[in-house]
Amino acid sequence: MAIYDQSYTPWTGTYTSRGARIRAMIAMELAQPFKNVWVLVSVLLAFSLVIGWLLILFIAGSSQVPLPFAFGNRIYRDGFYNFPTGSSFTLFSMILMALSATVGASLISRDLRHRALLMYFSRSITRVDYMLGKFLSLVLFLLIVTLGPGLLLFIGQLGMSQERLTFVQRMGDLGSITLHSLILTVPASALVLAFSSMTKRTYLAAILWASFYFISASTSEALRFTLRSDWPKILAWTNVTAHLGDLCYAVRPPPDTLRLPGAKSLLPATPPILDCGWLPPLLMLTGLTVLSLLVVWRRLRSLEGEE
Repeated sequence: MAIYDQSYTPWTGTYTSRGARIRAMIAMELAQPFKNVWVLVSVLLAFSLVIGWLLILFIAGSSQVPLPFAFGNRIYRDGFYNFPTGSSFTLFSMILMALSATVGASLISRDLRHRALLMYFSRSITRVDYMLGKFLSLVLFLLIVTLGPGLLLFIGQLGMSQERLTFVQRMGDLGSITLHSLILTVPASALVLAFSSMTKRTYLAAILWASFYFISASTSEALRFTLRSDWPKILAWTNVTAHLGDLCYAVRPPPDTLRLPGAKSLLPATPPILDCGWLPPLLMLTGLTVLSLLVVWRRLRSLEGEE
């Protein structure tokens, strides 16, 4: 009878770099959402908005008819990110909320339910690595839905727009689209991860995020109606992100083709969503992002001790 040595032998291999471990986590998490049919439908819906605008730009360019709402950078703000303008629940924000709830709610709660944290932390993965991997994977996925269509619309306007802009103005619009996308995705990703770390049930984390989204807007509208004032608008999540996103874009005068002799421009200026400038909304989003990541950190620390 053969005798086998079953004693423990320490592993003597070489660990990969910290960046490689985080990239492996991101690649694994990014591959999961695209296996869900409803996620794919939501992503295609976001891109369909841009495809509609590209068709409008193509028709307008072919017929040489100037479209006031297609000039400048209003096509990104009013036509895509904040469409329909003036609504607390814009179409794109609803798509982004649904996707972040569907994809992000399971990132940590799934590991809690299956007790997978012990496996992560036993493979030279620290809490920082784990949190960065989960956070960046959700941010990158949401950027596919926000920055991806925005870049597609930017390329379409670059080729079919009738407006003449300098290279600096084009690059300014490109930077504004990127910054607007980060404003929409980074705070939302941090909040969703915080809700995901609070429970082992994915649907509860999704309900918490959706409740925060809708309650902030409904509370804002209720206080506006009760107090007959506009300052409660800052309490709505969509108002804060849309206001900061609008401030990312440079204000340019409309072209001469949109001016009538002796009359004002056919392209009126869009009023600001909030009347408080950029600092209070920025502080609110920054504070919520940092607080959410601290909640995730404390939660992982306590769970690591339990494991």
